[in-house]
Amino acid sequence: MLFAHGGPPLAAQVISTDSTSNFPVLNALEEATVSTIATAGQSVVAIARVPKKQAPSAQAGALRLGGDFSFFESPESPDYIPAFFGSGVVLTEDGLLVTCGHVLGDPQRNDYYVWLDKRSYPAEVVAKPARVFAFDPFSDLAVLKIDATGLQPIRVNPSRELRKGQFVVALGNPEAVARDGQASASWGIISNLRRVAPAVAESNPAASRETVHQYGTLIQTDARLSLGTSGGALINLHGEMVGLTTSLVAVEGNADAAGFAIAVDQLFLRVIESLKLGRLPEYGFLGIQPEELRIADRRRGFSGAKIVSVLQGLPGEQAGLQAEDIVFQINDETITDRNGLFRELAKVGAGESLQMHVQRPVSRGGTPRVLVLTAKLGKKFVATHRPGYALNTPKQWRGMLVEYATAIPAAVLAGGRVGGQGGGAAARLGVLSVDPGTPAWESGLRPGYGILEVDGQPVNNPDEFYAAVEGSVGDVSILVVPATGSSRTLRIADSPPEN
Repeated sequence: MLFAHGGPPLAAQVISTDSTSNFPVLNALEEATVSTIATAGQSVVAIARVPKKQAPSAQAGALRLGGDFSFFESPESPDYIPAFFGSGVVLTEDGLLVTCGHVLGDPQRNDYYVWLDKRSYPAEVVAKPARVFAFDPFSDLAVLKIDATGLQPIRVNPSRELRKGQFVVALGNPEAVARDGQASASWGIISNLRRVAPAVAESNPAASRETVHQYGTLIQTDARLSLGTSGGALINLHGEMVGLTTSLVAVEGNADAAGFAIAVDQLFLRVIESLKLGRLPEYGFLGIQPEELRIADRRRGFSGAKIVSVLQGLPGEQAGLQAEDIVFQINDETITDRNGLFRELAKVGAGESLQMHVQRPVSRGGTPRVLVLTAKLGKKFVATHRPGYALNTPKQWRGMLVEYATAIPAAVLAGGRVGGQGGGAAARLGVLSVDPGTPAWESGLRPGYGILEVDGQPVNNPDEFYAAVEGSVGDVSILVVPATGSSRTLRIADSPPEN
């Protein structure tokens, strides 16, 4: 019944001016929400992307020459309205920020400005130019740096368990309204976890699917995420960031209120640490082709991802994996499907080791063997429609660049494989490029060669190689494996021979 017996309507009984006595739980929730927004809001910024030809520095010449230039077209003007905008989150007191990579576009073609509230009151709005440290398209994460001090970093707690139904608040710059330095807030719950990112229409559909979030890494929330909220903070009522919001769904024209956030987890933190150093992160690679289990396998009680094939000479084979093996656990994480396997591999960096728990079926329906295998991962070659960007990239040594053998693109190898990958001497390191006319080229070194040793010292990754040759004077001996043929030693001089 809508009415209480002999009294006023139920709504009238519930609603009272004495909210303290009637709504203690709601009041506590409201106070927690207000406090959370007030604290975390100081760590969320607005970002404007300005094409370099439109930036103030590019227009200053026109101003000096008498051309038309309006101060209101400058990002430093309080009346400036950006055409491209997003959000960001403060990572460090000295001005490192994280945002979604797609907010930035191409860092070589754009400049960036940031609005932030450096104090809780009164609001002091500051527009600052920002420099991109690194942008990783595979994770869609980027780190920028502004010249600032005394900022309030966002709090994170990746060990806190997330559950469907938890209350969350999204803070960001919807429709570029947060240019006053005050992040806008929306409210909702966690709708689901480990959601697969929606496909983004691009000219290269295969590349557009190549993102770690296609393996089910995202938080889904019903908090409203409008355009401009990409790169903002999804926070819990403890004031901790649990996700970096992304409004890609809205970009694609979906009118639903639900949106997504990149979970602040082990993978997120590992990627951010690399980007803060101005370096692109590395993702582990096994050299396997997995598939979903067939219905018949699941009826037999199997769970995990089935290995269809194992590439010869690569980390999976070296660890002992075989075709038909079923991987059901990586380290401490249970694997239930193919996406789960790829997701866990992405959490582990190149050159690091992991444990795989495997069921190996036996003939005639016998009890499968359970194995624990240890693999030292190679590096995944990431093909995306957006190139990555990093301030700190490897420097050439005597005209050559090296890379993990598993990450050298097929185009460099002309359809073949890095030397030492097909059996025999297993090279984990390969030659990515060699400039003609340089000492490396004149020694006979060519792209695709595997590298085993430097002056008799084994090298298994780029860092070990560059450390071994750093400061070297005179000839350096490198044991290499061509794509075809046996290993041999090449001597690379300080300078190319004179004609």
